[in-house]
Amino acid sequence: MMACKGFIFKKGETSLHRLDPRVKFLISLSFVVCSLLYEELLVLAILALAMVPLALKGGVFREWLSALKGLSFLALLIFAINLAFIFFGSGKPWDFPVAMALRFIVVVSAFSLFFLVTSPDEFGLALQQSRIPFDVVFALTMAFRFVPVLALEVQSIADAQRSKGLELDSGNFLMRVKRRIPLLIPLIVSSVKRSLEIAEAMEARGYGSGRPRTSMYKLNFKRVDLAVTLLTLTLLTLTVLLRLYLPTPAFKPF
Repeated sequence: MMACKGFIFKKGETSLHRLDPRVKFLISLSFVVCSLLYEELLVLAILALAMVPLALKGGVFREWLSALKGLSFLALLIFAINLAFIFFGSGKPWDFPVAMALRFIVVVSAFSLFFLVTSPDEFGLALQQSRIPFDVVFALTMAFRFVPVLALEVQSIADAQRSKGLELDSGNFLMRVKRRIPLLIPLIVSSVKRSLEIAEAMEARGYGSGRPRTSMYKLNFKRVDLAVTLLTLTLLTLTVLLRLYLPTPAFKPF
């Protein structure tokens, strides 16, 4: 569950936290788009390293690294699958599996950085002001807020079961999966209780009454938000143009 810590908002007063959530999403989306445009190992490595100063600037470097460590198994799995395709004659270069694993790391890092410095309330408010229907906003905000909480709750249930003598980490892969099935029952019970509490709270606040909704706060696009948006769009445009019209220098470590 280490990876879940890398997707839970960490309150802070850094310049990255103070940016408009739409600007922060644009930055993360730009990293994802650039990683999908390129297969070259050198470019993907530059993209991954470019997020390090952003994580340091936002004061979330440790949590950001925890997301990468928690999902390192999936990166290794992507590497192994692509390496197997090369052995079966896919025609890809030998650095392709490393590039695909690095692309996965860039995508995960970008969204982890966004969630770490953006509160669920700001996220929902940004979606509302973008004219997205509130039902969709509510569903996304609830997922944003409670999916990491559920993952941490699974960890708490697993620790409680270990304290009662249940062996979860011994045996082969199938045995470990089988021993984790009993964790589903308390998780489902807890989720049902939480859903009932949320439904009662929504009903008490008049959810679905049909009247126009108002917000206590309103996001204002500041000068720094405009400057960062222009800079991000400029860099993204240059990256796309370089991809279309200039050859990318290849880095061949093998």
